[in-house]
Amino acid sequence: MEWLRKYYHTVFYDRADQRVKDWLFMTSPWPIVAILTTYLLLIKFILPIYMRNKRPYSLKGVIKSYNVTMIVFNLVVAWGIATSGWTTTYHFGCVLPDYTTKPEPMRMLTFMWWTLTIKMTELLETVIFLLRKKNQQASFLHVYHHVISLVMIWCGVKYIGGGMASFPVMINSGVHVVMYCYYLLSADGSPRVKAYLHRYKKWLTIIQMVQFTVLLAHALQAFLPSCPAPLTIAYMYLPNVLIVYYMFYEFFKKNYSENHKISK
Repeated sequence: MEWLRKYYHTVFYDRADQRVKDWLFMTSPWPIVAILTTYLLLIKFILPIYMRNKRPYSLKGVIKSYNVTMIVFNLVVAWGIATSGWTTTYHFGCVLPDYTTKPEPMRMLTFMWWTLTIKMTELLETVIFLLRKKNQQASFLHVYHHVISLVMIWCGVKYIGGGMASFPVMINSGVHVVMYCYYLLSADGSPRVKAYLHRYKKWLTIIQMVQFTVLLAHALQAFLPSCPAPLTIAYMYLPNVLIVYYMFYEFFKKNYSENHKISK
């Protein structure tokens, strides 16, 4: 098994960004594996059993605090990444990561790492859904999206930490600001505000799909002959964007298409 040990060491240590080797959650893949294993056991077995004969919890205060926290966190990260390269030297084309310890690339890497902690915190959404017995909201799309987002941002911080990989993080954080503002107002607004927002609920899904289209167009540039960007993460990232885009499209078609409205 010596070859396996060497392969593991090569993948998770030798090829990793040495700047993050001692950072929290970044020393090895096992902390993320443990977090995701606990998450899946909790939402698939422990919470369904726990809630089987219980009434749903309200959690209004928890939800409000969570939404406000996510708005602030995502806004800070979007601003931090934007001002760590995208407002100075970065552009929409091929941008290589800067592995130096200069202030700007280290600032970019730090905000990328904070995005990892946000993605961990977002796992709480599924727990809240199940405690409120909103099990239909804990769909396969929801769970897959949360799991793969956490895996991808961990890989981004572990191996790249800037360059083109920061673009989807910045855009996604901005989109999440809009989403959590909507969730906050729809949960705590007046009945008139809630009714108004409900008319535009489908636009959250449309915004997500537009986001994925832009991210695909951006990521494909890594495969241009003139772009010497590392492609290993891109080979993981692109199929995932296509899969998530398809699932969001199917969700939109199922819930907001004209045929669905007529059948209802």
